Amino acid sequence: MKTITKSTLEAEVEGLGKIYRADVPFNEALESLNEEKAKIISSRDLAYARIKEGRNSSLSNDGSYTREGFLYLKNEPVLLALDSPLLDLELAEKAVEENRKGNYFSTDKEVYGKYREQAEKEKNNSPLNRKVLILNKRENYEVPTNKFNKDELTLFLFKDQAESYGIFLRYNKINKMPVWLVDKNYVDSKKETTLTQLWLLHLDLMSDVDGDYRSLSCSIRVRGVFKKPGGAGRVFEKGSKTKKSKIKLPYTQK
Repeated sequence: MKTITKSTLEAEVEGLGKIYRADVPFNEALESLNEEKAKIISSRDLAYARIKEGRNSSLSNDGSYTREGFLYLKNEPVLLALDSPLLDLELAEKAVEENRKGNYFSTDKEVYGKYREQAEKEKNNSPLNRKVLILNKRENYEVPTNKFNKDELTLFLFKDQAESYGIFLRYNKINKMPVWLVDKNYVDSKKETTLTQLWLLHLDLMSDVDGDYRSLSCSIRVRGVFKKPGGAGRVFEKGSKTKKSKIKLPYTQK
């Protein structure tokens, strides 16, 4: 019988729920979080939790894999999906094995096609209400933190928390958030879809959005959330009046 490593309770965040942490390879982490009935954390929920718990929390000081994933295909734009294809346990196991060898994981071209079709259906929607985003860049770039409420990527990832998270980062002296993508030349050398899982770095490394990691085989952080009903942790939907979380800052004379 397979032994599943138990996740540890890292925090209980007001308005969100219990956050569990698994320091095992990605496929094992998915199983571990499932045992706690926790879903892998989204970038939106991790941003919200960082704001609520503050700069000195482990949530802000340690990076984490989140539920989003990047899809790459030769001569095609990069796609970012709210629900990564690697949340499928079979694909996750294969990706872990490839990462263990130092390789990126590639799979059928049809996987990209499926997500591209979804992206095309949604491309006229607000980024707040898309499941797949077509990136307009294929190389690394930066998003100014004072533009989070206007940038497609940050609105797509952080949803109703985008502006608040930008303020939180600026308060912590982060004026730009880097976005890292798999090298275009590598992508164009492959005929298949290359998949990576999004890693949201800690604040000491500018909360980088990493779409070029191949460390799924390492025993590093994967977080999951067991959500309480209602509150700020609910899924953002079109027309929702979810309020942005309030940022608690230390008192200063200013």
